[in-house]
Amino acid sequence: MPYKPGIGTERRNSLMTRLAVITLFLLMTLIPVPTVTTAQQAPLQYAVKFVCGKSDGDVVAPGQYFTAINVHNPTEKAISFLKKFAVALPGERPGPVSPFFGARLGGDQALEIDCSDIFERVPARADFVKGFVIIESDVELDVVAVYTAAGATGAVETLDIERISPRRRTADRPDLVVRSIDKVEFVPGSLNLRITLRVANMGSANAGTSLTRIKTDNGVPIDVATPALGAGDSVMLTTTVTQNQNCFDPDCTVCGTADATNLVGESDETNNKTCETIPG
Repeated sequence: MPYKPGIGTERRNSLMTRLAVITLFLLMTLIPVPTVTTAQQAPLQYAVKFVCGKSDGDVVAPGQYFTAINVHNPTEKAISFLKKFAVALPGERPGPVSPFFGARLGGDQALEIDCSDIFERVPARADFVKGFVIIESDVELDVVAVYTAAGATGAVETLDIERISPRRRTADRPDLVVRSIDKVEFVPGSLNLRITLRVANMGSANAGTSLTRIKTDNGVPIDVATPALGAGDSVMLTTTVTQNQNCFDPDCTVCGTADATNLVGESDETNNKTCETIPG
């Protein structure tokens, strides 16, 4: 006579199935899974010339040179964009390039990048510096540069205003960047920081899996597994960085480096790093 499970056995099997479903649901809820955002157009890029400081006449005419770059968000919504600084040296020599720094503007807001900002950001120490501010944005911006120069009397002797046109970045290989640092918050009951940032593939080819390194002023760097990204795709990553002491002293600088271990061959290996200073 064939075996037939009793009512008790059927109830136990039903209960075990329900418990398995509930356990799976809880695991999916508690374990953060990066969500990949589908492809967008490559960002717009603005290359703005800057000339800052006092020249003795070796390269340009003697005098004091100033650059003020005005950036306006013409949309009605808040946006974020990236900026970095590339120094040009005389004698056809390439100069140092800074990491990307994040910036935000509300709807119809504007900001200015002037010589004091440039001297603070460029990885070179000199009284006179020339080069480019590179601005990258997902939306079109109004970018206008104002150039002035003063002579021996200190009065303005020349003035020039230039509107900068954007170009669309293209590449035949992947290009991973930290697009934005979106949230920095304390883990309750500790000095550790929970950090959320966005990694994007700005190239025209797919990128395989990689590691994104997150570091603060005095925290322990951590490498976060980053999923494969199609051309134009992006992903939000969240992790906790252990702090040896309070990062906010009074401000806290957070840096993210995409493809930190060079697992992906990219069209541009100089733009992986983005830093942002959060006021205390």
